[in-house]
Amino acid sequence: MNEKPLKILIYIAGIVCLYAFVAIRIPPLFNAVLKEKIIPEYWENTKYGELYYFNHIRHFREKDLPLHDKKYRFSEKHPSLDKADIFLFGDSFLDFTRMKTFPEMLGDTLNQKAFYARYDRPLQYFAEQQFDNNVEKILLYESAERYIPTRFSETHPKMEITDSRSKVRQHVANVRDFLFLPNADLLYGTLLSRNILTTGIFSFNATLKFDVFKYITDMTPTYYLEGDIPWLFYYDQLNGEPSSFYYKHSQDEMNMYCDNIADLASKLYEQYKLKMVFMAIPSKYTICHTLMNNDPYNNFIPRLYAGLEERGIPVIHLYEDFRAAEDILYYGTDTHWNFKGLSIAVDNTVEVFESLKN
Repeated sequence: MNEKPLKILIYIAGIVCLYAFVAIRIPPLFNAVLKEKIIPEYWENTKYGELYYFNHIRHFREKDLPLHDKKYRFSEKHPSLDKADIFLFGDSFLDFTRMKTFPEMLGDTLNQKAFYARYDRPLQYFAEQQFDNNVEKILLYESAERYIPTRFSETHPKMEITDSRSKVRQHVANVRDFLFLPNADLLYGTLLSRNILTTGIFSFNATLKFDVFKYITDMTPTYYLEGDIPWLFYYDQLNGEPSSFYYKHSQDEMNMYCDNIADLASKLYEQYKLKMVFMAIPSKYTICHTLMNNDPYNNFIPRLYAGLEERGIPVIHLYEDFRAAEDILYYGTDTHWNFKGLSIAVDNTVEVFESLKN
């Protein structure tokens, strides 16, 4: 084989690999080759929860979705810790920005300054920020149903954060974190499947395999295409793990989750004088599985409600209202709620917060 073409191919491959290595660490370079650009304010999880990007099958590409807005926690409206009247900790449900986010809407409704951290370890967060508070306030801890067994399989320890490392060691650690990104594989996959040149090929290939063989990725194993809206469901709501709709939680497991949540509430009040309210958001499959079947639910959320209330923890009840709602409360191909689901959650939370003032 002629060496010159081979050298050229090797040089091109080297340039591509070098670009990919740098691009996943520098958002503007990453964006430059993507067909759908990532807006800086959403860098952490712009497309998080949108299940189409796991399979690229065009039948599951929802149309006319609301445009994203700037995340509340990045806005000037978001207060600092010391200026906040209420505190919210939680996952992507509270950070979902196809509409006004939950923390902003709750703060506006209550006419209070709402601080929100997309974080599930408030004790660690407060310690890192050297937070101090001696006035009783409310903290809302939100968790998607499927994450609760993981987040509360053990207690949340009290934290005292001190960084005793020298400046040199801190700089070395920063360089290490830059070179070895924990989510590098995910970013490389995004770069490969969603760049200008390959995204059409990925979609065509995935759609063809689905149409001919009904093949779909294990990440979105359950789907529904009979109605006007396509539906996809994420795998961790359907497997045999504790996150699943079908998992049978023992009473000992339920007691463990509830005890650990109550323990966190006790530590938050003891250390920061924050009264914790708990909100478990039902998984989409928990509410919407009736599109496809009438499989019995493992009753996780009602059992959790009962266990927490026995331990004196105020609870935002969503399961019953979500089940009774005549409207669709979730996006078909996203794991998150839509505006109607969000509105029910805000109304129920306001009611509980108001009751705690009395």
